[in-house]
Amino acid sequence: MLFRLLPIATSFFVALFVVETTCFVVTENNVAAKPTTDYFVREALFVHLGPAARILTEEFYSARTNFITFQIELLKTTLSLESTFPGNTGGAKSNTRLQQMFVACESNSGKVLGFAEVDARPLSGNSDDNGINRSYMYNLAVDKKWKRKGIATELIRACEGYVSDMHELCAENRLYLRVRSCNDAAISLYKSLGYDEVDPASISLTKEDINSNSLEEGELVLLAKDLPIDAECCVG
Repeated sequence: MLFRLLPIATSFFVALFVVETTCFVVTENNVAAKPTTDYFVREALFVHLGPAARILTEEFYSARTNFITFQIELLKTTLSLESTFPGNTGGAKSNTRLQQMFVACESNSGKVLGFAEVDARPLSGNSDDNGINRSYMYNLAVDKKWKRKGIATELIRACEGYVSDMHELCAENRLYLRVRSCNDAAISLYKSLGYDEVDPASISLTKEDINSNSLEEGELVLLAKDLPIDAECCVG
């Protein structure tokens, strides 16, 4: 039934199944990984996007979908990640350093356990107010079986390290994120890592801007953290 609804995606789902059931560790000289006892965090490879999309879909859509609609959202999320994968956007080379995806992988199998993105690219080819590129972290999610093991914290630190490293491309060395105002656990985590709530008006945004294009239900608030330029990068 699903393939009848999405006939053009049949071969894609077969490929997606292969990617998600074949987990392995990939190492490259130009991509460094941070090992821990049970997992490591690294820059994402294209092969990681299928498993990452499943984690994101389970995090944001599992409570609002049935079997068929879940598969549709999974497909949409995978295609979205693939279309915005660093180096796959057709943008200027100077913009490739303004965006990165990170994954947490199990140390033994290489299975993807978590995902996060950081992006400072200007929207529609234009920077926001006063020509400032601002870095935002989004799509942070961890496999439900691996929550409360420090993975989210390591992914956040990887994003922070990346922003600190490319600070010369932005007018401010600060990382922003959005979170539901009722998500006390997430807000507590972010605040423990040095994030504070920011008035959207201070960067020429409105509450409507902050809540636009959100996958989460409930009002969102804007948090930010100023990063030291000489902060130690957690990856690379």
